[in-house]
Amino acid sequence: MNSFRWGLLGLVVSSLLVIAGFSLPWASATAPLVQGINDAQAEVVFTGRELFALAAVMGWVGLAALAGLLATRGWGRVAVGAVVLVAGLITSISAIRFGADPQTSLAAAATDRLVSGASDSGGLGQWARTPWWAVGLVGGLGLLASGGLILVRGRTWPGLNRRYERTATAQSGAAGPISSLTAWDALDRGEDPTI
Repeated sequence: MNSFRWGLLGLVVSSLLVIAGFSLPWASATAPLVQGINDAQAEVVFTGRELFALAAVMGWVGLAALAGLLATRGWGRVAVGAVVLVAGLITSISAIRFGADPQTSLAAAATDRLVSGASDSGGLGQWARTPWWAVGLVGGLGLLASGGLILVRGRTWPGLNRRYERTATAQSGAAGPISSLTAWDALDRGEDPTI
């Protein structure tokens, strides 16, 4: 399998892993339903998307880059590779940050979801981390690798065929009516017989 196919496959798989990984629950915590009453507790589930909204979008950026990769050539591919590389960095750093210190990320996300004061250091109660954050990390690392491959090898990959693009110099050789045979011959040469 050549590097072009590896790049496309890596981009698709990594993007889908990021989308799936950030939509799954990364942690759960118990928190009081009413401020000051610790007897009434509720379990709150946090997805990766709630914890890191920007990083969760990077999977969609990777899928959009797939279209950009197929539609561009040369330096356009370098730009697409740079975008994919940045998307992989954002995703990987977010997942690593959660893996290293989940409580800080949970406290930041809890301010939006829990009652006032419940997200303070004592308000979250017990929390547990799930292994789904690792799926987001693997997807982010895959985006990093795909972006690097596109940057290094992307300019040499084949692009869309320009055979059927209309150019100013392409003209039909017939001055009068076009017969069906000359129209087919013009199409075979990549010319538009109607101009």
